[in-house]
Amino acid sequence: MKIEKPEEFRSGTCCVIGCGPAGAMLGLMLAREGVDVLVLEKHADFLRDFRGDTLHPSTMEIMDELGLADGLLDLEHTKAPRIEARLPGGTVTVADLSRLKTRYPYITFMPQWDFLDYVTGEAKRYPNFSLEMDAEAKELILEGGIVRGVRYETPDGPREARALLTVAADGRSSPFREQAGLKMVRTSPPIDVLWFRLSRREGDPEDTFGYAGGGRFMVVINRGEYWQIAYVIRKGEYQNVRDAGLTAFRRSVGETIPDLADRTAHISHPPSRKQIISSALDSEEPEDVLLLPGEPVNQPAPRAGSQ
Repeated sequence: MKIEKPEEFRSGTCCVIGCGPAGAMLGLMLAREGVDVLVLEKHADFLRDFRGDTLHPSTMEIMDELGLADGLLDLEHTKAPRIEARLPGGTVTVADLSRLKTRYPYITFMPQWDFLDYVTGEAKRYPNFSLEMDAEAKELILEGGIVRGVRYETPDGPREARALLTVAADGRSSPFREQAGLKMVRTSPPIDVLWFRLSRREGDPEDTFGYAGGGRFMVVINRGEYWQIAYVIRKGEYQNVRDAGLTAFRRSVGETIPDLADRTAHISHPPSRKQIISSALDSEEPEDVLLLPGEPVNQPAPRAGSQ
């Protein structure tokens, strides 16, 4: 990325807003092809828990094609070759990935911050790749109905990044869809998910599995040193969970997951709103990526297309 005025202005071929998995991988792949690319990440680091921490077989095959799979698997991770559900009437196998004809017949669980550190570390091998942390994109630069880049904030003040192509890869709550003039139709399954941890002990099962019973459903994910629990609730019931209190929350976990009932006393409070993963989706943007080409278009509104 060519720097015109370091304290105010940057220009180049592509600017990617958001350094999640989509933004990081796009930045890497563009850099590998010789494209000047700047990736903006609003946080100062990647250390946020309860994110998408799964790498599916198809993802691992892509990493293998890029020559990055072996290095990725050198990082701490766990594997789930099958997913089971434990129901009141017995245990059933929901998915058996070991039957897939692939080098990676399992789901890989890895903290997303490790994955992002690895991918951006590989991208930094290329001189045409630049990652700016603590840089929050605020608004598109629109000139004559053409997207010319993005304005963003840093601890040192406002900045501009101008590019032939601007990619908004900042998730489903991205403000740039509206700025680009897209009309969205919001859809949502009737559930939300609360995330929290319980300790793992010697003798615990190794597999990742689901529990259902008493009108509740929870997923228990083996994260090596601890269990990551997904507690599924009906949409809009979060306040009811809070109002019922800690004792009721512990009891519901123990009744649904009897194998872990002896350690629910370690839950110090019901998950906070920050630990709710909403299942709402934007049907206009299934991949949470918005492409904004900086080229003239026939319409007066900025041209946008989803990947």
